[in-house]
Amino acid sequence: MLFLLLVAMLAIFTVVSILYQIKGLQKAIQKWDKFGLLPNYCFFAPNPLLNDYRIVFKRINSEQEEWEEVPIYMEFKIVRIFWNPFKYYNKGLIDSCHFLIDEFNVLENKKGIQFSVFYLNILTLISNFLKEERNYKNESIVRFSIVSSKGIKDIAIDHVMFASYNQII
Repeated sequence: MLFLLLVAMLAIFTVVSILYQIKGLQKAIQKWDKFGLLPNYCFFAPNPLLNDYRIVFKRINSEQEEWEEVPIYMEFKIVRIFWNPFKYYNKGLIDSCHFLIDEFNVLENKKGIQFSVFYLNILTLISNFLKEERNYKNESIVRFSIVSSKGIKDIAIDHVMFASYNQII
């Protein structure tokens, strides 16, 4: 008898959980879910980003005039479905780019962005990337930009989302 009661409760919970995924029924079912036990499965965030960010930088005091890209995306491998410790690092960088752009758009004094945590986070990323290179010289003057792009292999730059001031790192 107890077993049948347990199976019945789980069956009801499963059916109600499935019905709860339908947007029109959520409010009606939510009235009965006082403890918030019903799961809400979403494949995407409420406001997903519509493009990819790329961080590019240029060393002002060197002979090299081209912009270089800091690799923030990894090549896809099937093992990443099961084991991907890089996921949080990548998410943090993308969020830093997104929040830096939002913060810059809100600021009245645009030079104040240099003291932003997100600005400093990206500068640290570029500094660490440069330190891994063999031809790094201390106190490089760097300018970086965040650009939006589409595509994986053939990258098409849409537009510049943020451009920094010259910064010594």
